[in-house]
Amino acid sequence: MAVFARGRRLVNNLRALWVLLILWYELGIFIYSVDRGCSWPDASFYSQNSPSANTDVQPYHILLVADPQILDHRSYPHRWAILTYLSRVFTDLNLLKNWKSALRTNPDAIIFLGDMMDGARFPMSDAEYERYYARFRRIFKVDSEIPQFFIPGNHDTGLAVNAPFTPHARSRYVSHFGEPNNAITVANHTLLLLDAPDIVEEDQRRVGAKATYKDWDAITGGTLDFVNDFMEQRDSLSIHEGRGDPVILFTHIPLHRPDGANCGPLRERGTIRHGIGPGYQNTLGKETSQFLLRALRPSLVFSGDDHDYCEYNHKLDLGQDRPIELIREVSVKSLSLAMGIRRPGFQLLSLAPVELSHNRGAGASHKDIPCALPDQLGIYIRAYLPFIFLSIIVLCGSNVLHHQRTRSRHKFRPVPQPARISTRRLHIRLELDIEEPYMEGEHDAGDPSRETFTKSTQARIGLWRATELLALAVGSICPCFNNVRRPGNPTLLISCWRDIRDVAAFPLVVFVVITWWTMIH
Repeated sequence: MAVFARGRRLVNNLRALWVLLILWYELGIFIYSVDRGCSWPDASFYSQNSPSANTDVQPYHILLVADPQILDHRSYPHRWAILTYLSRVFTDLNLLKNWKSALRTNPDAIIFLGDMMDGARFPMSDAEYERYYARFRRIFKVDSEIPQFFIPGNHDTGLAVNAPFTPHARSRYVSHFGEPNNAITVANHTLLLLDAPDIVEEDQRRVGAKATYKDWDAITGGTLDFVNDFMEQRDSLSIHEGRGDPVILFTHIPLHRPDGANCGPLRERGTIRHGIGPGYQNTLGKETSQFLLRALRPSLVFSGDDHDYCEYNHKLDLGQDRPIELIREVSVKSLSLAMGIRRPGFQLLSLAPVELSHNRGAGASHKDIPCALPDQLGIYIRAYLPFIFLSIIVLCGSNVLHHQRTRSRHKFRPVPQPARISTRRLHIRLELDIEEPYMEGEHDAGDPSRETFTKSTQARIGLWRATELLALAVGSICPCFNNVRRPGNPTLLISCWRDIRDVAAFPLVVFVVITWWTMIH
């Protein structure tokens, strides 16, 4: 077959390399990053001397996802529409691959830490919101047996009443994602999910009224009212039933910390800094953060919003000569490549039931670990682009060598040949003039036109030779402009294009198949 001909060996080899490259970077590396580099942190719950190691009790596994923030046409208002559309397509595709990679961990439950949709807070019709929400559900498909919990982010419900957001954002959120505040008891732990944007808005009212938290009457049905009710229920259970399950706090907006505080070695760049503006606030207020830490006494805090990974230990001073407590907060990485980070990620949280955690010290009953996903932008820039340029150089270089060898076998001869130049009309005229014979007969004797014809023919032959030499010279300087060719032998530019096309066809088909498979499964 022509595909396996010897002259096509280079094309076939490059084609095979490209197929392997696509398979690895579009599929294999995502599987490898989770299967080899991310596992549930359960080992610390077991020990050789612990009798519980032989029981059938297993830790409860929770997958934490932050800021997927699927894009829409409002996400990049200053970009051309076509660029915004392409950004949305490639970001959705990357989210699909990241999500399927995260699901390979087989979680028992999933918690989204807010900002599910980038433009959900803006005014739009109900039909547009339904399409937007349907896109979110198509990307984040999950088995119906796995429970999912959500907390709102500032992109879901808006933040600050003066910002240009729709007043229907919160009611739409509740009807599609559920109640913004929730308390869940699982594996002898209490998971407290709070509506951080609502806390910020109520805190602004409290500060405007110049009231402390002791003097402030929480807004009925608000998040602070929910916190007060939770405190009363927990105190009642502790007194009457002796229950004191660890509390794990989930909030979209991180708690307050000193400006520029270190986030640890796993952060890609910078740190979390204080900031506030229309529709956002980088951290909760200092007084609000201390109120939540004192009231809830969480053993661990998870947050989102910042998009990058951050670990920080909050200091809680309880007074009365009691030691200062350190409460660890983890800001989970965004799952999306469009959020200003190179490697998206997620967090794995393992909860040990009481049978597995006899030592209920600080942090003994729960463990967590961050998981980093492949750098999709780096794959495009540092893998695909260099290999594209290398493939083009190799293919065109091979064609240059081939054309040089072909030309050396057909050196220019002094015998005049029909000039094959690009102008079709001149080409035909010159060939007819050369090939038309001069028939000598009786009436030609002493004809003075014969000498004139001979001189004219010689002049034209000289012109043909000069034209052909000029074409060969241009072709030797820039082979892509070489139009002196034999019938059936394409120009260098065309042959390069054909080889590039033949190499690219198979990898593109593989890419489309992988994309189709990712979308339907």
